[in-house]
Amino acid sequence: MLQLLLLGPVEVLVSGLAVSLSPLQRNLLAVLALADGAVVSTERLVDALWGDHYPAAPRSRVQGLVSEIRRKVGAALVTRHPGYLLDPTACDTDLRRLTDAVRRARRADLPGSTVAHLRDALALWRGEPLAGVCAPGVEVDRTRLTELRVGLLEDRFEAELKLGQHYELVAELTATAAAHPLRERLAGQLMRALYRCNRQADALRVYQTLRDQLAEEVGSDPCPDLRGLHATILRGDPERPPTPPGAAGPAPRPALTPAQLPAGVGHFTGRDGELRALDRAATGHHDEPRVLIVSGLGGLGKTALVVRWARSVAHRFTDGQIFVDLHGQDPVRTLSGRAALGAVLVALGVPRGDLPDGLDERQAIYRTLVSGRRVLIVADDARTADQLLPLVPPTGASQLVATSRLRLAELAAHHAVHALPLAPLDPRATHDLLERIVGAERLRDPAASRVVNWCGGYPLAIRLVGSKLAARPGQELASFADELVESADDLLVGDLRSVHAALASAHRSLSPAAAHLFGRLGLDPNSARCIHTTVPTADASARRVRRLIDELIAVNLVAEAGPDCYRFHDLVYRFARARGAELVDQDLVDEWMRHRRTAAVAAVACGGSAPDPQ
Repeated sequence: MLQLLLLGPVEVLVSGLAVSLSPLQRNLLAVLALADGAVVSTERLVDALWGDHYPAAPRSRVQGLVSEIRRKVGAALVTRHPGYLLDPTACDTDLRRLTDAVRRARRADLPGSTVAHLRDALALWRGEPLAGVCAPGVEVDRTRLTELRVGLLEDRFEAELKLGQHYELVAELTATAAAHPLRERLAGQLMRALYRCNRQADALRVYQTLRDQLAEEVGSDPCPDLRGLHATILRGDPERPPTPPGAAGPAPRPALTPAQLPAGVGHFTGRDGELRALDRAATGHHDEPRVLIVSGLGGLGKTALVVRWARSVAHRFTDGQIFVDLHGQDPVRTLSGRAALGAVLVALGVPRGDLPDGLDERQAIYRTLVSGRRVLIVADDARTADQLLPLVPPTGASQLVATSRLRLAELAAHHAVHALPLAPLDPRATHDLLERIVGAERLRDPAASRVVNWCGGYPLAIRLVGSKLAARPGQELASFADELVESADDLLVGDLRSVHAALASAHRSLSPAAAHLFGRLGLDPNSARCIHTTVPTADASARRVRRLIDELIAVNLVAEAGPDCYRFHDLVYRFARARGAELVDQDLVDEWMRHRRTAAVAAVACGGSAPDPQ
């Protein structure tokens, strides 16, 4: 059995297995499928596939395409004068199933049955219809199917309003009306739903927005039905229910509010000051949006901190909390600003099939949905400011908070920013977190201080060490500390690689000069305490060093310790020492190679042969 899916990316399946097709083969099958069993002449196929730019011998080209397709899909593609057709008994399409569902909906006697059939029809859409088909002859059908989907949505909304589901519909109607701002029927349905929820001001605002857009874009007023509804709402009758919700029987269920914050991390400790700093930055009424950014190296617990804070203030953001992982450190899964905004819009109730392709159009819908609402957006693991800029709310009522391994200072050129660079935990907090994992009795051993110092205040390292200690209840702590110092990678197997990988990722992002300076500083024992940048003369070399230090600060490999003084945190200093040792090794190799080359030149000059380079 041949199946063609047209209501989204075009797919062709034979006996349930996807068939690989060239673009032209896919175009031809789509044109035949849209004919729904009718014969399509060869001349019409030529026009549909190529328009005015057809190739040489187009009829022969069509015949060749038909032969290629038959080898892949079988006898469902039939030759019949004056062209070809898809045998309806051997071929099924989602468009045919859609037509059947719509027919059942229009024959239904009860609104509940109508809604069920319309939902079945709308569930067949998987995105933009005929996606992946670029034949000129299908553009009219693409427009027709897009319009059909919006019309079916309106029919479904109408039936659900008759069932009294106005509370449940407000969020979806708001999103759909924002995606189709000139659809007067949608605007009217949203106005009725809002009014029946006792939101008269919001309903009137929808009308005002539509009237302004119609006047600006087409120079007309809303239709008479909409003007009549507007007058009804102004008068206060008769659309409003006679009694408030809940006065007789249970109140209708409110529209779904996004609550996407993930579970908090266990044994959270040691970040009271940072939580208060976030709270102060987000508290109060701001005339403009303020972006909160928590930055720091991987393993410092940025996400855990932000999730902990977001959960503590979720009650302030009554219109929802949205969590988006931007995957900034994964080049394969990294979300663009456009894709991240799409995820936020879906969380706000926009059907995925209604998402416009353009970033500007998505931003317009986002501003409409969020304006005047209190929504918290958490954007985790950002790599660039471009990922965050589309997510900034239009007003200060909502809040965007982001985490990043970089400082992302360029974001401040666009919006008010409160930056919170995250430092490692102090020894007391490190000890407390380790104690929560392994127990106080285990850490009474004097060797506990060595383990605490080795962790360097990185929560991820502390948790990995704690889990390994908990798995070895009989091992003495001194023995475990010796193992950490001598062979941490072997002790913690692959787990510690996530900490090392975070440091290595930051190091790879440096310019060669900054990476070289980082390694050289790792060889200087004073760098563990303070890296001074004060130079007696402000010459070009001093300014250059300061710029390189700024680069290290931007990726959180170096932290400020005072005026013109910067320092490594312990774990980073160990990493810098390792990079410095590599530089020394490379210097020795370079020196040895220079010696070999000098010896070779001298030998040749004396009439001998060059030494074996190996």
